[in-house]
Amino acid sequence: MAFNDPFEFKSVISDIVSGEFFQAYLEEHLESIADEQLLKLPPSYRAVVNKQQLKDLIQNQFADNSALFTDLLKKSAKEVSTVFSVKSNEMIGVLSLTEKKDNLLMWSHYADSHRGFCIGFDSNHPFFNQKRSGKDEFYHLRKVVYLSRRPSKSMMDMDGTDLLLLKSDVWDYEQEWRMCSSLTDADVVFDSVSPSVHLFKFPCDVLKEVIIGANAGKEFLEKITNLIKQDSELSHVIIRLAGVSESEYRLTFTDL
Repeated sequence: MAFNDPFEFKSVISDIVSGEFFQAYLEEHLESIADEQLLKLPPSYRAVVNKQQLKDLIQNQFADNSALFTDLLKKSAKEVSTVFSVKSNEMIGVLSLTEKKDNLLMWSHYADSHRGFCIGFDSNHPFFNQKRSGKDEFYHLRKVVYLSRRPSKSMMDMDGTDLLLLKSDVWDYEQEWRMCSSLTDADVVFDSVSPSVHLFKFPCDVLKEVIIGANAGKEFLEKITNLIKQDSELSHVIIRLAGVSESEYRLTFTDL
């Protein structure tokens, strides 16, 4: 994918698990760990090794090397963060939408300086809620969360929002909603450009309107209008033309 925000999918992972989590895990599983270690010993040694002493030894080893464990976990966290950033860009596609069809900056940044067009979708359509399980991070629409400070969390405390939906509040004017998907599910892929373009089909009835930009040329306006009106499956789609208000810094919309 080609995001214009260099912080996308670059969560700050402080560590894989916290020291407290590791200690709690050790205490909960110490009995089974000791049993496993005893089974690895030859029968002759097993008969003379005291299980409690072995448990004490395991706990002492962890306590004596806690700084080493912590350092290893932090180093692993950086590696995991880097791998996630690289792999997510190779494997995850994002449909980015906005609540604001009249945002001047959005038209300038994403619609060729008001010369392009904006597609309006029905966000209540089942297409935007294809969640396959309670923990599914893909195929359902979610609101991006904007923050003033970049959070840092243990990987064990992170969820899909931390990994996929956080942005700096300098972007909050976009009022973005996202639907993530697996790029392997794309219907059409163009590899002749870099990065590759992955296209996904959507049902025609998910479309509500098409707004043509205030700076669009006459030929472009006619082309878009004809394409929509000539397709019977798009007969329900409202075509609008954006215009510039005569008295305010805002856009107006006229039905065609």
